Amino acid sequence: MEIAHRKSAVAEYFKEVIYGGIDGIITTFAVVSGFSGAALSSDMTVQASFAIVLLFGLANLFADAISMGLGNFLSVRAEKDQYNSERAKERELLRNDPAGEFEETVTIMTEKGFSENDARTLANIYRHNEEYWLDFMMTNEYGMSDPRGDNPALTGLSTFGAFLVFGSIPLIPFLFLAEADSSVLFKVSAFGTLIALILLGLLKWRVVNTSIWRSVVEVVFVGSVAATIAFMVGTFFRL
Repeated sequence: MEIAHRKSAVAEYFKEVIYGGIDGIITTFAVVSGFSGAALSSDMTVQASFAIVLLFGLANLFADAISMGLGNFLSVRAEKDQYNSERAKERELLRNDPAGEFEETVTIMTEKGFSENDARTLANIYRHNEEYWLDFMMTNEYGMSDPRGDNPALTGLSTFGAFLVFGSIPLIPFLFLAEADSSVLFKVSAFGTLIALILLGLLKWRVVNTSIWRSVVEVVFVGSVAATIAFMVGTFFRL
């Protein structure tokens, strides 16, 4: 009998999408905020600054997206290597000292509320299934979740893609409204940032299936706080 419930591809890498998306939005908006927070004295300087915003914004966008994607890739690889190493050690203990591991299993279960008799009955059952016993010990003795099903490449690509897609939104006004006033550009960019955060909130609502208002407000609030801080930092560079 097949198990019917499986995560969708989006749900499986949802954490990376949210993490990469919010970081991309805020990191790029910080560049825009730095531009807006600076008091630019002449039209020539303003026009030159558009190119600077695009140059630094796009460079930052791609560099950080690649950095975060590769960082997530290596992080998942390292987590899997560590888990496999600890699992191999625990497997040796189960085979070489089954009595000691049996008593550890009983102790863990009694600490979780099982009676002594029930704990020993369950531990005896686990002894007949080494892989399941290993799963139990890795989770309950070491506190390690099983990352073996995670795909490092897809995890990294999810972070990279989300960072790139959502992080590009605050830069869009500088691509298509180069002749506009700097204050107008910033307002449009800030509005785009808000829209990007709302889209992330809606994505969370669809994937997690929580309240739509809670999903959107939570993401928008956290992102807005970070964006506000980015803008305040930008004002420190006023000329």
